[in-house]
Amino acid sequence: MQENKQTVTVIDKGVYLVHQEEEKISAQSTPVINIDKLTKEDEFAKKKSWISSKTPTIVHYITLTILGALTWGYLWYTWGDGWGVKGQWFRLAIVAVIAWVSGLILQEMTTLPPPLAALLTGIIARHLGFIDMRAFPHIDMFLRRIYPVIILGKGSLAWDVSFMKQNWKQILALGTLPWSTEVVLVAVCTHFLLDLPWIWGFLLGSIYASVSCPVVMPSVLKHGKNAGGKVNWPQLICTAGGIDTALSVGTFGLIFTYMFYETHEGYRLAKAILALPVGVALGVAFGSLAKYVPNSKDTYVTELRVLFVLAGGLFGNVFTASIGWGGTGGVAVLACNATAATHWSKKGWKLNQNPAATVYRVLWSACEPVLFAYTGTFFVVHSSISDTMLIGLGILLICLTVRLTVASLACWNLTLKQKIFVCCAWTPKTIVEAVLCPTAISAVLMSGGPESPDLVYAEELMRLIVQAILVTTPIGFLLTNNLGPMLLNNTQSDCENNTFTPRKSSASPENSRL
Repeated sequence: MQENKQTVTVIDKGVYLVHQEEEKISAQSTPVINIDKLTKEDEFAKKKSWISSKTPTIVHYITLTILGALTWGYLWYTWGDGWGVKGQWFRLAIVAVIAWVSGLILQEMTTLPPPLAALLTGIIARHLGFIDMRAFPHIDMFLRRIYPVIILGKGSLAWDVSFMKQNWKQILALGTLPWSTEVVLVAVCTHFLLDLPWIWGFLLGSIYASVSCPVVMPSVLKHGKNAGGKVNWPQLICTAGGIDTALSVGTFGLIFTYMFYETHEGYRLAKAILALPVGVALGVAFGSLAKYVPNSKDTYVTELRVLFVLAGGLFGNVFTASIGWGGTGGVAVLACNATAATHWSKKGWKLNQNPAATVYRVLWSACEPVLFAYTGTFFVVHSSISDTMLIGLGILLICLTVRLTVASLACWNLTLKQKIFVCCAWTPKTIVEAVLCPTAISAVLMSGGPESPDLVYAEELMRLIVQAILVTTPIGFLLTNNLGPMLLNNTQSDCENNTFTPRKSSASPENSRL
């Protein structure tokens, strides 16, 4: 390759001699890139990266499978044919396992909450004749005294008491007004449309009106981090929802013990007045004791703290139910864990980011598929169910419309978009409903048998609640998850109009994860 080069020589002033030369430049070879090779290398790197990222998850489930197989083998060889492939205990266990797996698959494929798949698994198992928890009423009642301790204790470990004190008016309004309105409305609608006795209507309403914060909390945490304004969304939804849950559990316990525990009318009245305050007092007292017991310098302080609140909650819930003070134990669990978490946070344990919260999350991940699968086995389809379900759908639409309207009015200091977000979060009916709805059937079967006339009312209650779970859970989750970014993307004027207490480190979204 050649290039012309010019040089200039000055001979005299104003006289120049121009030389033009040719300079040879060595030709450089242009590099050749193999596109196919690069594509293959890129695909190999991506494949290797995917395998590396999924390996821990795969090994995790392999570990659980091995542990499950070993546990089953131990139970089979210890207790005999009852845990064999055709045994009744094996059937109970395998339905729970299938419910867990189906929930994981549903969540992976659609992002919908796993409890939906677990509930449908139980319904299908019941109608295939594989399992029916009505044959095990004592076992079911025993388990349903454990579930509330786990789910209520798990949620209240995230409560920021200082946030609740500073925003108590908003929390109290959002936690009580929609709930109270819906309870009365459910009782009225079911009495006049389904001929349910008033006492059964209010029993249904106390369950039906409960909001299920754990269903939407992942979305609230995700979108709340990027939200404008001063609203601490995880704490607002979690604490107001906790008040709602406490009312549901306490009121249900009162009505349930009134219906199924025979005692003097004066004593019943005393329980109705004192059940909730006594539950709060017992919970605060035991939670305050957790400040001193165990000692913070104890070698096993982590393990002992977890056992202290867990064992206390289990004993309190079982004991209060056995003496006819149903509902008191659940309220006590909420108050106890919230109080204990507050004291622990002053000694270095962050709210909901501590060993106790981790233990409760693990326990709930194990209990959740069992709860919903066994609840599904109580759902019976028969020829006249269509009439009940159609009327039930109308009742659901009426009650949900009124409930969300009251919820938006209760958030007087929020913007319109924020109110809509609260309504989305206040839509699902899931956890408390699944825990409490079959208890009436089990109680009727244990007290009056299958011929009891109250069984008809208990069946109606069950159908209406299962319908509400299947309808509101996916709708509430999808609305909160998909509309959250738009509804919480506040303008500057929205932020200035917000009157909430500013976020603090202890009440940050990261510290409020459920």
